[in-house]
Amino acid sequence: MSDLSLDKLLQKAENKLQNVHEIVQEKSYELIRQAYKESIFVVITEGFRTIEQQHKLYSQGRTTPGSIVTNAKGGYSYHNYGLAFDIALLDDNGKVDWTINRRWNKTGEIGKRIGLEWGGDWTSLKDYPHFQYTFGLSLSELRSGKKPEKQTKKASRVLIEYGDRGNHVQLIQRMLIHLGYSLSGGADGIFGSSTLKAVKAFQQALYLQVDGIVGPKTLEKLYSNFNKTMF
Repeated sequence: MSDLSLDKLLQKAENKLQNVHEIVQEKSYELIRQAYKESIFVVITEGFRTIEQQHKLYSQGRTTPGSIVTNAKGGYSYHNYGLAFDIALLDDNGKVDWTINRRWNKTGEIGKRIGLEWGGDWTSLKDYPHFQYTFGLSLSELRSGKKPEKQTKKASRVLIEYGDRGNHVQLIQRMLIHLGYSLSGGADGIFGSSTLKAVKAFQQALYLQVDGIVGPKTLEKLYSNFNKTMF
C-alpha cells in the first residue's frame, strides 16, 4: 500500500511546485492539508508550465493525436506565470482516481474557501484538476510583463483561515464582533463559515482582496480599525 501520510503528500507537492509563486505554493499546501482532514488525498501533478509546453498541450487533439485538454495557447494560461497548479486525487490504495464525484467537488469547495479559483466551475471546458490564484491580474497584464506584488515568504505564512482554531482565532472574532460583524457562534475560537463570511465582508468594506483569509494586510486593518473605536 502506498504511503498516504500528510507529510508524504506535502513532500511530493514540493517537488512539483518549483517556479510556482510562493504564495500559490502555500495555498496548494493548505489545500492538501484541508482535504486530508476530509480523508481526501491530493497530489500535485503540475505547476509551472513554459510557453513552449503550453503550445504543445494546446496542439493536442487539434494538430497532434489525443483529446483536447485545454483552450489556452502559450501565454494564455496562468500556469505559464507560476500562478496555477493541477492536482489528482488518490484512492485508499494510492492509485489515481479520475472519477468526478463528491470528493472532487469537495476539493473544489476547499480550494475556493482558501481563495483559489477552481477550473471545475468553468463553463466552456471544465478543468477539475486546475486551481489558480491570479492576484487580480489578467492574462493580458501578465503577458505585458506585469507581476504580482512581492511578498516575503515569512509574511505569507502569517495566515489565519477557515478550519483554524484557538486563541488567535478568538481574538480575530472579538475584533470583528466589536466592529459590528455578526458571528453565529460568537467568539468561540473556531474559524467556521460564519467567521469566513464576516472576514470577507470586512475585506470588501476595506477594499482588500476578498479571499476570507486573515493575512498580514487584513490583520493590520483589523487592528487599526479596532483601535480607532477604542480611543
